[in-house]
This record gives sequence, structure tokens and C-alpha cells, in this order.
Amino acid sequence: MPILSNFPGGSGGGGGLALAAVSNITTLTSSGKVYIKWTDPDDLVVAESTLASWGGTLLVRKAGSMPTSRRDGTVVIDSTTRNQYSNAYFCDSGLSDGTTYYYKFFPYTTTGTYTDSEDDEFSATPTAQVAGIDSWNVTSIVASEEAGNGKMTIKWSDPAATITSDGVTLATWASTTVVVKEGSYATDKDDSDAVYTLKVTTRNQYANTPLTVTGLTNGTTYYISFFPETTDGGVNASTTQRDTGVANRITIDNVPSQSGSLTYNGGAQSPTWSNYNTTYMTIGGTTSGTNAGSYSATFTPTTDYRWSDGTTTAKTVSWSIGKATGTLTVSPNSIELSPSNLSDTFTIGGNHDGTISVVSNNTGIATVSRSGNTVTVNNVNQTTGNTTITVSCTAGTNYTAPSSQSVTVEAKFVSSVLNENDWSVIKSVADASQGANYWAVGDRKAVTVNGTVGTQAINGTYYVYILGFDHNSSREGTGITFGTFKTALSGGTDICLVDSHYNDYSTGGQKWFNMNHSSNTNSGGWKGCDLRYDVLGSTNSNNNDAGTTTATSPVSGTLMAALPSDLRAVMKPMNIYTDNTGGGSNTASYVTKSVDYLPLLAEYEIFGTRSYANSAEQNYQAQYQYYKNGNSKVKYRHSSTSSIAYWWERSPYYNLSNTFCYVYTNGYASGYNARFSIGLAPAAFRV
Repeated sequence: MPILSNFPGGSGGGGGLALAAVSNITTLTSSGKVYIKWTDPDDLVVAESTLASWGGTLLVRKAGSMPTSRRDGTVVIDSTTRNQYSNAYFCDSGLSDGTTYYYKFFPYTTTGTYTDSEDDEFSATPTAQVAGIDSWNVTSIVASEEAGNGKMTIKWSDPAATITSDGVTLATWASTTVVVKEGSYATDKDDSDAVYTLKVTTRNQYANTPLTVTGLTNGTTYYISFFPETTDGGVNASTTQRDTGVANRITIDNVPSQSGSLTYNGGAQSPTWSNYNTTYMTIGGTTSGTNAGSYSATFTPTTDYRWSDGTTTAKTVSWSIGKATGTLTVSPNSIELSPSNLSDTFTIGGNHDGTISVVSNNTGIATVSRSGNTVTVNNVNQTTGNTTITVSCTAGTNYTAPSSQSVTVEAKFVSSVLNENDWSVIKSVADASQGANYWAVGDRKAVTVNGTVGTQAINGTYYVYILGFDHNSSREGTGITFGTFKTALSGGTDICLVDSHYNDYSTGGQKWFNMNHSSNTNSGGWKGCDLRYDVLGSTNSNNNDAGTTTATSPVSGTLMAALPSDLRAVMKPMNIYTDNTGGGSNTASYVTKSVDYLPLLAEYEIFGTRSYANSAEQNYQAQYQYYKNGNSKVKYRHSSTSSIAYWWERSPYYNLSNTFCYVYTNGYASGYNARFSIGLAPAAFRV
């Protein structure tokens, strides 16, 4: 502020009436500054006449004592605008802090008369410690209890950017010094016993992101003091700006544990962990495994962390891989032992790794031995019977104990008494071409027949007998051929089972047991005759070979359908040769193959010679051993076992077109009209 002349107006004192003193003097101080407001005096008016008019106000400053006159000191302002500083402060700057300055106003009139009054006097002392600085505090102080190894964090909000009073900025924030001390609070920002001091010049730098103090001693309480400072060097050392904190590692609340479960899968696996954070800890020990079982991992806090019990050493945590569900399989799950299959094997499969046990529940029937996953089942003295092989497995390293499995064993070995053997046993012997080693031609086996052929009900147990072993095998195939039927297991009578319409060849009514129903002819021979299909059910249709399903799916109402299912299940198709043309000729080309399950016998197969059949048949046929042995060819009627029957052969009569060969009541060969109905005694079947 420029200093005015000590002698404003140029003349000095002047005479006349003086004005009143200034009023409402208000002062503020800051570093090197004094702020002043005042109200200039009014004009002197008496009886509405102005006796003296305000011309200006002179402010004089003096250091050390009050000015005694307007000339005693430095004029800091000569204000000639009335009340210019009644609301806005005048600033007297460039002063020295700590020095008391004395001020005096000298209002004057337009005629140069000065007022000299003690009411115009005041003093002020500039200072950096401005008014209000003691409450200009750091706030929101938060110190940590644990921030890391030898660490403590501190957050705070710095005071307002300025200190103001009555609209005047007295001071501006420059910095905040934080002082950390052990044992007591610092009383000065330059405390030499402090363990940590930091002057922060960015306001509110640590209001949200804390300051981290390092190099401290864990478990020690530290005293924190704040000293905000103005740009003029004013410092707030208020004790309200204090807090305490503790340096320590950060506590890990929970030790990690396995999350979820693992099950053995044959590959390496690692667990998922709950409460595991790589910032807090490191992992060691066994962290991956393949086999089921328990494993141990270790977790060690990193430098800045500790467990909730205060320790920092590794914690051992168990984790596990569970066993997979064990499974056990056997294939096949049933075995049949027979003369052609004295031993057999099955395979053990599944997922398991325990101890396998294989036990025969009846070692009198079968024994077992195991090599790896292959189990061999052996017969015991070819004993017929049933047993069960039980396969079990204990729990192993990686699998639970699976459910036990079983293999059924049916041993079907041969009794020398034919009738004591199941058909399945007989078939196994036949398949092995071993029939003659156990039985003889003529041996019998019971067969229960139940059904209706045409209108004739056939019910009861009868006996089939062996005609031959591997008969004519080069042409007809291997097996045991049976004939039908006898009335008793030993002795008894040979019967024609189907004969209820015996000798019925009338033009009306049913003709079940004639060779051809519709006409009296042998045309088409055996392969094309009605009886082959309608009565015997030996083929699928007239003049066709049998399919392989004929025995198991027979035509309803035929003799085949009346046979028991266990017998039909083992019957083989027979490749037989016959005159399949007919018409009365010895032509060799007429003899062809047909496939049958239940055929009649040919003349040569019975007699070993031919009298009435096509002479070429004997080139393809062979006499059955049963008849070669001299057994009777006489058969009786089923409906009257005392009456001798005629019975059909399959051979057409060689020189007649309406006749098939048959066996006469005296057991000799002869011929009969195709439309006649006589007895049937099939060669039966081959197994």
C-alpha cells in the first residue's frame, strides 16, 4: 500500500469544526497482514444546516506506540470515498509477524479540520498462527490394528483448504505432517524421537487410500499426531488430532479346506480349496494325487499375514480322493458243460482293484481256476447237475467293493440209460457224434404228446426209439435219428400215432391221413404231397423246403406242434432224398433233396431193398440200422393196439401215377392209393 504524504491537503492542521470519530472498527490479522473495516463519520449538521462536511479519513500506523498526531507515523491510507471499507476490509500488508502495530484514524472535513480522538485508536499484531487455526483440524483419522509385517496403515482427511473469517482468507493449507512415535504423542512436528515422520503436500491424499508405515515392530502400539500447516508457516498442534495404531501382520481368519469332493478317475487330480488366497499364503506339500486316499497339503502365510492363533508357520491340511464305485461283470453269465464241452471259460470285467475270489458252490459238479480275468470251469467226473460260480471282490485302493456276480453252470453229461437224459444232453452227445458210445439202436425215450392233429386229439406219453447214429451222414448230415412211437419203455407195441380216419377215402368229409387230399395222385412226389405239410408240419408249405424255424414255430394243428417244446428245440433239419416228381417212372432225375424235420421213411430206408420205389432212390439212401438189425416192421393202430395197421412211406410208387409205397400188415412192402387214409409212423426226427 503506498504511503501518503504526512500532510494531506498540503496545509497541516486547518481550523473549523471537527467531525466525530470513526465507528465500527473491526480488525483481522494474518501473516504479515492486518485487515481493517470501519464506518466513516457523518457530516456535522445542526438545525438542518451542515456545519462541517466529511472530506476523508486518514489512517496512520506506528510501531511501538500509538501515533500522537496525523504526522506521527506512516499514513497507510487516505480514504476519500465515504464508507468504502465499512463492509470490505482494507489490507495493510508487508508487516512483520509478531510486531504489534498501533493505528489511529484521523477523519477530516472538507475544510481540512482533523478529528483527534482516542476512539479512533486500535492496535493489531500480524501472525502466522491466525485466528481459528487451533480448530482447523485433521479429521476422520483411522489407524490399523494389523496391516502387515511391521506395518501400520493410516487414513485421515486434511482440514479445509483455507482459514477464513468474515469473508477474508487468513491462511491456506500447505501440508500435513504425520508423526508416529512410540510411547507417547509428539508435541511438535519435528519431534526427534519419532519413529516415522512424513510431510504430505497433496491435500486428502490419504483420505481414501491409506498411508502405509513400514519398519515398525509387530505388536507395538504407536501414537500418531498430525500437524497441518499453512503456506505462511502456521501450524495447528491441537491434541484433538491424534490416534493410536498397532503394527502387526494381518490375520487369516480361516485355514483352507477342501471344497467339494474328488472321486478316483484314473488320472491325476487336485482339490479345489475354500479360503485359499494366493495373496495371503503359499501352498506346498502334496497338492495332486491319482489314487484314492488321504493327502496332506501345507499352507504358509506370506510375509504380511498370520493365522488367527498368531502363528506364521505352515498349517497341514488333509484332503482326499474318494474311491470310485466298484463294478463287477461276468461274461457269459451261464455255462453249459457237456461231453462236447468238458470245460469252459468266462471273463471277469468291470472296474475294481480289490482281491477277487471265485468259488464254485458245488465242487462235486464243477471246479474253477482263474488266470487274470479269465476263469476256467471244469467238470468233475462228468457229473450231471447244476452249480453256481460266485465271483466277489473286496474293496481295493481305488474302488469300493462291487456287488458279487454269479455264473450258473449246468452240467449235462450222459446216462447210459437214454431215457434218463434231457434232450439237451442227447443233443450235445449227438453233436459230438458220440451217441453210439452211450446208447444202442432201439433205445427209447419218453415223449409227452399234447395236441390235436386235424380233429384227432393226441395226448399221452409215448416212446421214441433210436433208428440210427449219423445215418447216411455224407448226404443227410450227422445226428441221432429217432422213430415213432412205442407204447412202453421196454417191450410194448409199435404204433401209428395218427390214425383216427383210417381208410377214410370218401369223397366227402375230411381226409387227414391220405397223402393227397384233393386228388388221387402221386404227382409232385413226397416234396409236393399234402400230408407233408398239413399233418406232419415238417415244412413251411407244400413243395418247399423247411426253413430253420419250422421246429420252433410249427404249423398249428400238425403233429410237429403236438411235440414238446424241449424236443422241438433240439430237432435238426434232415436232408433227405426222394422221388419228388412222381407220375410212375424210374427216372433218376426225379430223385432230389428236400429238407424236413418230421419226414416219413422211404422204402429203401426200411427194407434195404426196393420193390416199388423209384430205383434211383437207393443210390441216395441207406437202410436204417434199426431195420437192418432185424426189428419188426409191423405196427399197430393207435386207436386199437390189437389191430395191425397199414403205414405210409414217403416213396411214390415207381410205375403208377396214383400210388405211394406203404408197409402192409404183414410187414412187407406194397403200394396204396394216394387218397387213402392210413397210419403214420414218421422217422420222427434227428437231433
